[in-house]
Amino acid sequence: MDWEALGAIGELVGALAVIFTLIFLIFQIRQNTIALQQQSARDSTTSLHQTSIAMMHADVANAVSKAYSEADAALTIGEHAQLEHFMLGYMLVFQQDFLDWEKGLHITTTWESRIPIIKGLFSAQWSRKWWQNMGREYVTPQFRKVIDEILANEAAGAGNYWEAFSEKETQ
Repeated sequence: MDWEALGAIGELVGALAVIFTLIFLIFQIRQNTIALQQQSARDSTTSLHQTSIAMMHADVANAVSKAYSEADAALTIGEHAQLEHFMLGYMLVFQQDFLDWEKGLHITTTWESRIPIIKGLFSAQWSRKWWQNMGREYVTPQFRKVIDEILANEAAGAGNYWEAFSEKETQ
């Protein structure tokens, strides 16, 4: 065997090694993407859970119940503050979900599963007023556009959150 044949064999082995390395890297990148998406979904779920736990405090639950059961509920300043933080907590979690989805860190079904929750949050007239007067300023322009599109539709139950449940029960 001469040196040219050995060189050709060496080049072939080197090319095959590069191809196998690229295939391995593609597999690793796909696995890493899946792991990042799963971690992002876990983080989102944890954040939603923590925000929901805050709502279980009796004072916050009472303020939320009042705002969501009466279209023009008479709320104290303290109740307004509790409701603002209630909404802000959810909006920041959902904004991060949206931004993660845009970057490919959330699968589409994860982001789409958040939209009914957002619609539910904005079913009360109080939350819609909050958004128009204050909430819009707390989020990015991209997410603001998403919420504005959701709010282009009339609130379910004409602003009475529990009415929306009653409508579903009679159907």
